[in-house]
Amino acid sequence: MSLNPKIAALIGFAAKSGKLLLGTYSVEEGIRRQKAKLVLAATDTNPKRMEILKLWCGDMEIPFLSVGTKEDYGVLLRKKPLGLLALTDEQMALGIVEAAKANGGD
Repeated sequence: MSLNPKIAALIGFAAKSGKLLLGTYSVEEGIRRQKAKLVLAATDTNPKRMEILKLWCGDMEIPFLSVGTKEDYGVLLRKKPLGLLALTDEQMALGIVEAAKANGGD
């Protein structure tokens, strides 16, 4: 798995505590309703979709990160590969952003 272990742990914790939105429809709905505190896109997500989401998140002032692959998310969450996740918990979102910055992410 190419996902930072701290990020993987926080995503797993968010999933167990019901603070994670999975898949395109849920994530877009979370952005629209301003429930999403952080949007994560797999690095192998369609580039056009990723660019649209990045701009939309920027307009809504929601942090956006591209980390891991669809396969990483699928294995971590024991689901089929998926490209989009959103955290609804501000503290967990901050933890992932900090871990990504420490790992050289943007």
